Amino acid sequence: MKPLAIAAILLIALPATAQDATTFTTADADLMTGCIAELSDPKRAAENPQEVRRQTQCVGAASNVCMDTEEDGYTTIGMVECMARETAWWDSQLNANYTRLQQTLETDLFSTLQQAQRTWITYRDQSCGFEYGMWGNGSMRSIAHASCMLDETARRAETLSNYLNPEG
Repeated sequence: MKPLAIAAILLIALPATAQDATTFTTADADLMTGCIAELSDPKRAAENPQEVRRQTQCVGAASNVCMDTEEDGYTTIGMVECMARETAWWDSQLNANYTRLQQTLETDLFSTLQQAQRTWITYRDQSCGFEYGMWGNGSMRSIAHASCMLDETARRAETLSNYLNPEG
C-alpha cells in the first residue's frame, strides 16, 4: 500500500501535463487562424501603419473563449484544459514551421536550428517548471504552468514563422 501512496503523491506533485495529451478543436483552430488573419489584413495595416502586429497578440483568442463557454471553464482544471488546447494549436504551428524550415534550409543550418530547438525545449520546460514551483502547493501553480507553456510555445512558433518569412 505504501508504494501506491508514494506513486499517487508523485503524480499529484508533477505539473499538469494535459498539454501532452490535449488536442485543439476545430473551433479553436478557427478562432486562432481568424485572429492571425485579422492581424495580417492589409486594410488594418493601411489604417494604422505604425502598429506592430505580432502573431503572439492572438494568445488567448481560443483559450479565453473556451473558458467563457465551457461549463467548468473558470475552474482550475477548466482553465488548464483550455490553455492546453490552445497550446496544442500553437505547437502544431511550431511543428509545421519547423518542418518547412527543414525542407528549405541547408543541412548545416538546419542542424544548428535543430540544436537550438532542443535547447529551447529544455528552456521552456525548466522555465515553466519554475513557474509551477513558485506557487507552492496552491492550485494556481497548474494555471501558471499552463499559461507559461502557452506563452512560450506561441513565442517559439512565431519565431520559426519569422525565419520562414523574414520580411514580415
